[in-house]
Amino acid sequence: MAIAAFLGGTVISTPAFATDGGTQPSSPSSSSSPPASPPPSSSEIGGSAATEPPANRFIVKFRDKAGITAVERLDTYGSVTTTLGVQATELFETGTGASVVEVDQELTRDQSAAVVAALAAKPDVEYVEPDVLLFPAAADPKDPLYFQQWNLWEPEGGAAVNDAWNVSQGAGQVVAVVDTGITNHSDLNAQILPGTDLISSPSMARDGDARDNDPRDEGDWNDSANCSVSRSTWHGTHVTGTVAASANNGMGISGIAPAAKVVPVRVLGECGGYLSDISDGIIWAAGGTLPDVPANSNPATVINLSLGGISACSASMQDAVNYATGRNAVVVVAAGNSNRPAADSTPANCRNVITVGATGRDGSRAPYSNYGAAVDIMAPGGNMSGNASGGILSTFNEGSSVPQKESYSQAQGTSMAAPHVAGAAALLLAAYPEMTPDQVEARLKATARDLPKGCTPYCGPKLLDTAAAVTMPLIAPVPAISGATAVGATLTAEPGAWAPAPVDLAYQWYRGNTAVKGATAKTYKLTNADNGQAISVSVSGSKTGYATVTKRSAATSKVAPAKPPFADVPPGIQFYDEMLWMATEGISTGWTEANGTRTYRPLQAVNRDAMAAFLYRLDGSPDFTPPAKSPFTDVATTNPFYKEITWLNSRGISTGWTAANGTKTYRPLQPVNRDAMAAFMYRFAESPSYSAPSKSAFLDVPKSNLFYKEISWLAASGIATGWGDGTYRPLTPVNRDAMAAFMKRFDSTFLR
Repeated sequence: MAIAAFLGGTVISTPAFATDGGTQPSSPSSSSSPPASPPPSSSEIGGSAATEPPANRFIVKFRDKAGITAVERLDTYGSVTTTLGVQATELFETGTGASVVEVDQELTRDQSAAVVAALAAKPDVEYVEPDVLLFPAAADPKDPLYFQQWNLWEPEGGAAVNDAWNVSQGAGQVVAVVDTGITNHSDLNAQILPGTDLISSPSMARDGDARDNDPRDEGDWNDSANCSVSRSTWHGTHVTGTVAASANNGMGISGIAPAAKVVPVRVLGECGGYLSDISDGIIWAAGGTLPDVPANSNPATVINLSLGGISACSASMQDAVNYATGRNAVVVVAAGNSNRPAADSTPANCRNVITVGATGRDGSRAPYSNYGAAVDIMAPGGNMSGNASGGILSTFNEGSSVPQKESYSQAQGTSMAAPHVAGAAALLLAAYPEMTPDQVEARLKATARDLPKGCTPYCGPKLLDTAAAVTMPLIAPVPAISGATAVGATLTAEPGAWAPAPVDLAYQWYRGNTAVKGATAKTYKLTNADNGQAISVSVSGSKTGYATVTKRSAATSKVAPAKPPFADVPPGIQFYDEMLWMATEGISTGWTEANGTRTYRPLQAVNRDAMAAFLYRLDGSPDFTPPAKSPFTDVATTNPFYKEITWLNSRGISTGWTAANGTKTYRPLQPVNRDAMAAFMYRFAESPSYSAPSKSAFLDVPKSNLFYKEISWLAASGIATGWGDGTYRPLTPVNRDAMAAFMKRFDSTFLR
């Protein structure tokens, strides 16, 4: 139900926005003499940045619309009608929840400013703004047709598109062209997905109604002095062809992303389009919902906006752009065709968009293109001032008003430049679908090349290089290795400077040509297994939008054996390698004798306190805060192994003995027997699921043994083999040499 209020005064004609796409495409005639002077740089209507032309619609966003009734909104509008005498109608709700309000008479500029100020001052209004018109920017150079797509492949001014097609043609990507709609064209029909018509004014739409699900371009010609467009531009058809015209079909041209699909979103009609319709078009294209509009079943990954005008970025437009990028859609916009700073043009001056300036065939800034710090990247937009062949060739229609026969035509403008970047974004996303909009923008800008003719005045960054964006690998130096090559020493990988930073690096160390299991850190400690081997390391770099690159270092010299750390463990002794491993891993430090030498005492039994220390170190010396009060009456907090013993207890590996009075003892200096050692190892492995065999593996370990399961598990795991006579000798204390063997086997089996 419409809401009406009486407002006095005349209608504002707010800034009329051109489709900042530059000049009108050349007519589909076969020949024409070149123009004597450059074509007009823009067909924007409605004055300069200082004076804005009028409009008769407003966008009003309430802070809590759900809590405000229709009558209350009527009161809000009516509260500004004291001195105004016009009727206001609430037309519809936008995708952001704002209301579009139209007055039935013109307001003067001052009156409309007063309306905006008065409504904005209301505490229940979040913002209010004029619902401005956006227009196709098109002046008619009337140049001949040239079926040449220099913009795709010429080395000087082209976008290097053809060299990207070996990697990506945009398959799986959806580009929404928010524009004048689409016409029937044999070079486009296979590329088009269901679209929509979001023009809310039936007279502007020219299809007999307002919003509907038919994006057919009915023509945007106008024979009055109110618009700069005298003949239909078929602007959306031209832009769509640049993005994704069919390739290898025996006709016409190829789009930038010929395997992508296009969703046409019609928002521009006679004399342009309203800001509310365009912002809703962005939201719908990205998969958002609009009141009374069927949802888009093919949400866009890229949205092209070849439109704009002189104004600040409005709240409605910024909200719509933020919604789209929040849905991971890349939003590409034309910089404008006024030969002025792009910061003056919207939506080029909005946040979270890729703003595209235009270059000519020689790679220099086109004379009409907006410039400045707001421009993110340049792309071929054409310059037909000397010859029509300098324009961008794309799909077109011969009709001067309503659609007629399909054709092709040259055109120029930032409207033509923007779809180059939209198509490149589709190629990039097809190759690297995990990229975010920010990453796509960063990649396109990082791989762009210098403008061959420079840029005066400053027009922003460099010229789009599609092939570089899609195919350029990471800069990956060959890594080096530092450190001594001797058992016990630590080597460090030196990866060098990978670019563009930051790059995620992963490491793999090699012993000869065999990858060392678990050796994936930047550093690597050499063990006895490396003795006599050459060591190398590979470094793999990964970054979103780039192919993973792996580089491998040169091999080191052969690793020298470590000097025996213990005076009583000579080479050749039983379990020599295992005891040396205990030293190099820092599990056992041995004893320092009076003469300064270190001994291991291999035939000495392992006490329970040392066993706790060995297991704690084998586990990597984890962070652990010992309790303030000892759980064992015979382990004082000052015991040198207090931390290790209480850690062992906290893990449930050893619970000690319970005395008659309920206290517990650990018996730290008691030797560890082989049966208890099996239990320690089993619990250290976190008591894995295991069914003991019905027949014992050892003659002296019956099934009734308290630790039968643990001893059987130890044998099944290959950690204990027993003696040649078939016995395990469960009550024999474990010597330090045998403990070294047990621990190294456990490490190799469960920790490596």
